[in-house]
Amino acid sequence: MARGFRRVDRDQQFLLPVDMREWLPGDHVVWALLEVVEHLDVTELEARYAQSGPGRRAYDPRMLLALLIYAYSAGIRSSRQIERLCRTDVAMRVICGLQVPDHTVIARFRQRHPDSVRTLFTQVLLICAKAGMGRVGSIAVDGTKWTAPGWVEALLPGRV
Repeated sequence: MARGFRRVDRDQQFLLPVDMREWLPGDHVVWALLEVVEHLDVTELEARYAQSGPGRRAYDPRMLLALLIYAYSAGIRSSRQIERLCRTDVAMRVICGLQVPDHTVIARFRQRHPDSVRTLFTQVLLICAKAGMGRVGSIAVDGTKWTAPGWVEALLPGRV
């Protein structure tokens, strides 16, 4: 039988380490995803944003892309659910750098850049497959499923 209870201190200042790099183990998939997305050419995405003028600064397209890829890989498609998880899921908080994009920002990003997101998402899948992190057979983005094209088989013989 227990001798007492552990004290709950809700006024504790830090529940997580101060350094976000300590929130997840070094071999967590988020670190690999962030590294891959950092090396993608996103100039097409960036070109669609105003670089000056009135209004707030936009969220980094690399962050939004990494967020979508991670969410899709976890089977999460809802923009509202992604927004909620940006507040509670440690991996998503790391991806966002503690920023929480609104669900409309996430949905508009998907709507405004469907071809770019599809192309970059496919590139990430190919890089991950080459690294042995999974198989590429069917690709589904926003509920649209398509079989991996022939050039994927040429790049990844025996993996598709």
